Amino acid sequence: MKAYCDKQELKKKSKDELVDDLYDSLVEIDKLKRELRKYKNPNTPPSANQHLKPAFSKIIDVKPHKRGAPLNHEGTTRAKKETTNCRHISGTECPGCRSKSFEVIGQKLQQQEEIPPDIQPAAVNIARDICQCNACHLKFFARDNQTPIQGRFGINLMVLVIFLKFIVRGVLRKTASFLEASFALKLAPASVQAIIERAAKAGEAEYTALKAKIRAAKLLYIDETSFRVLGLNWWVWAFRSDTDLLLVIRSSRGNNVLEEILGKGYAGIVVCDCWRAYDFLSSAILQRCWAHLLRKSKELNSVAGRHFHKKLAALFDEIAKFNSTEKSGKQRLRKYGQMTKRLRRIVAYYSRYEECEAVTKYIGFHMESWFTCIKIAGVQPTNNYAEQAIRETVLVRKIIGAFRSVKGTKTYETLASLLATWQYQKLDIKKELQRMLSANLC
Repeated sequence: MKAYCDKQELKKKSKDELVDDLYDSLVEIDKLKRELRKYKNPNTPPSANQHLKPAFSKIIDVKPHKRGAPLNHEGTTRAKKETTNCRHISGTECPGCRSKSFEVIGQKLQQQEEIPPDIQPAAVNIARDICQCNACHLKFFARDNQTPIQGRFGINLMVLVIFLKFIVRGVLRKTASFLEASFALKLAPASVQAIIERAAKAGEAEYTALKAKIRAAKLLYIDETSFRVLGLNWWVWAFRSDTDLLLVIRSSRGNNVLEEILGKGYAGIVVCDCWRAYDFLSSAILQRCWAHLLRKSKELNSVAGRHFHKKLAALFDEIAKFNSTEKSGKQRLRKYGQMTKRLRRIVAYYSRYEECEAVTKYIGFHMESWFTCIKIAGVQPTNNYAEQAIRETVLVRKIIGAFRSVKGTKTYETLASLLATWQYQKLDIKKELQRMLSANLC
């Protein structure tokens, strides 16, 4: 944008030149505003933009402090292990003067953990019996529950590849490079992808069972985010319960996805934002996200807008305070009615201000859904659980950019859902992967 600090320079320009410069400046300002809205808008949580966050906390009555390790952090000290492996290191010469005349005056004891310098995969020739049943004449392969019937790669190798791809977030090319450098195992990126696809196919039954569990859940947190597939804009939907996470990748952001996953008559509790597709869940009890609402109201810069935001923030604080202690069902219903009535009055008052109109309409369209967390115990007032669940997919999107095939979306949603669910259930991911692969491939 052009900046003119010298009045003399301005005086030399004609009226038409000044108008042209002003127009160019306004166009550039509008362009910068639209670019900024990509990073700072009501639908983007502050955690997504670390560069826009302050270095110190601004919470009232809390002393500013640098971010560091959380309370009761375990630290880096490791407990020593019982082992018969010993190594004695003897002195040979003085490192200062190179003299070989010295005496031992003590010992320093330490324990180290090490891996073998050369870890190489073992090739095994397998002879598998082909059998035929004498009763029904069915032909079948002999199984040992540890050797896959198809493919050249064993279960442990497949687990390692999945860990590198999903836990470490490695791209195919770098995963192949790591396997070659660390294990002398030369694989093409296409072979790595084939391993992942085979693992996803082995997980199809458990993924289908996970869909059924999500449909039967009484409380769900749902969110969606965009993801490019073959150059087109698709959507990743996250359905999270207390113990499960289901990811589905679809070309639609409409209510047809909700109908596919939950069915027309889903009657549970859903925490979500105000995206209109969720209105399809007419039989469900909805809790709209206060984090989205407060981010919208915080953008109001007028005096009335700031007062409006302050009153909404006070209501949110009151929700947290009310839910901090046990309450009876009768108390919750009474408080729900009181809070909803107060919100109606606030919306009615601030709707007279033009700059607040968009936010008041945003609230008014879903007036009965802002205090479900008051009426029903255990419901969160924000959709942070779903946003946290979908954050891993956002990181993957930043790394890979897009899916190059529809098949890739099926592979990702299956394995990412199962891995996240096992993690939420505090299960051993490695053991669960080995169990699933052995049961379905061996």
